[in-house]
Amino acid sequence: MGLVLAVDIGGTNSRFAAFETGPGHHLVMKETVWLSSVEAQSFDHLMEMLGASDFPYAPSDFDVTVIAVAGPVVGGVYCNVTNVDWDVDFRDGYKKYGFNAAVLINDFAAQAYACRTLAVEGCRVIHEADISPIGTVGVIGAGTGLGHCALVPVPVSELGYVPVPSEAGHISFPCQTPEELDFCRFVMEKRNLSYCCGDEVLTGRGLNILHMYLTGEDLEPREVAAKMKQGNDTLEWYSRFMARCCRNYAISVCATGGLYIAGGIVAKNPFVIEQPVFLNEFFDSSSMGDYLKQIPVFLNDNQESGLYGAALRGVLHI
Repeated sequence: MGLVLAVDIGGTNSRFAAFETGPGHHLVMKETVWLSSVEAQSFDHLMEMLGASDFPYAPSDFDVTVIAVAGPVVGGVYCNVTNVDWDVDFRDGYKKYGFNAAVLINDFAAQAYACRTLAVEGCRVIHEADISPIGTVGVIGAGTGLGHCALVPVPVSELGYVPVPSEAGHISFPCQTPEELDFCRFVMEKRNLSYCCGDEVLTGRGLNILHMYLTGEDLEPREVAAKMKQGNDTLEWYSRFMARCCRNYAISVCATGGLYIAGGIVAKNPFVIEQPVFLNEFFDSSSMGDYLKQIPVFLNDNQESGLYGAALRGVLHI
């Protein structure tokens, strides 16, 4: 038995959970607390907020702490957190926070690890196909950012897989028509960008600017989502764009072990991927259409799955 502190730091919320661990990578979630990443002025301040909360544990109570952060992790000790104005820096060690041991991982690496936990047991099947037991697992999701990670089979590892994080949300967005290219130019001008990327199209701020381009309305993301639920051009464009990015990533990593769609936007608005346009676009490949039909697609709407993934990484450390 062991005790793991799992932390999932996103651009909006920072989640903390205590897990008891047992044989066979068994995980039992105990107490949890959610704090505001936006209100925190630094990681030190976030830890002070944790101490002032009703979370009944101290960092020193845990065998290991695993911190999943939105952004690229450098050397396992540093991350400039995406979409907040502070970083997590363990280059001078982590003892000052009271951790007995600490591991820093990308937040979508945690989402990928979660695919090997109970967190995905209730996943909704979007496209049914046989899961290859030796296939790569792909995870993609939109929230404050557009995250990606793959779990690649490696028989010599304890889990049988290793995570391969990606910052593919920052690569050039795959526009295909003159009107889509015009939209990308619109995004570049409005956001003062050198190029248009998925982080600017499929995230919350992406909902805002896509709807603005199509209608002229400048609305909050939640307002855009409410209008999308009724069916409109914004929904059709967004569903098509999400499917295209899912298709590209599924092909890139050969995700025959399953493609899991995570992230707050689709989890809260599942109708986005329930539209016929989604699977139509996902399968629309002249060269890979038949292959894509062999890739099972799931919606993971468990907002605590990143915590389960971080906890599993902690079990592997103990």
